Amino acid sequence: MNIRYAEMKDIAAIAAVEAECFPPAEAATEKDFIERVRYYGNHFWLMFDGEKLIAFVDGKVAGTAGIDAIGPQYKVAHRAEFGISILKEYWGLGIGRALMEACIHCAKTAGYAQLELDVVAENARAISMYQTAGFVEYGRNPKGFRSRNAGYQELISMRLEL
Repeated sequence: MNIRYAEMKDIAAIAAVEAECFPPAEAATEKDFIERVRYYGNHFWLMFDGEKLIAFVDGKVAGTAGIDAIGPQYKVAHRAEFGISILKEYWGLGIGRALMEACIHCAKTAGYAQLELDVVAENARAISMYQTAGFVEYGRNPKGFRSRNAGYQELISMRLEL
């Protein structure tokens, strides 16, 4: 499998996945992704198998992932935040694991010492995948995520020492 950086031509497809994965009030917009790709383009990927773009399945993106710096200040410059979205119909195909591994590699290459994420506590599959990669829990927020559909959901904060 090969992973490439997202490009501006991918924005609409990436935003469509976000819209399917999150309620409208919580989903990032095309404008949000334009800014992310513009400023963090070397931290935002899509996946290929040979010449076939497998993050696109039947004409749509099946998953996205990326890392963002926590901040530019010296005291937090060693930390990056990891985010991933995989459409449910494509779970279990290795897309999420491959994108996660690419993000970990990129974070190491960029010189970060710690990669962090938040995951909804009910998402046992994702938590298991993160733990397998070495992420450890360091906190919980019982009202960390508010969904229009599910109300408040508990978030688990996890980190990986790189």
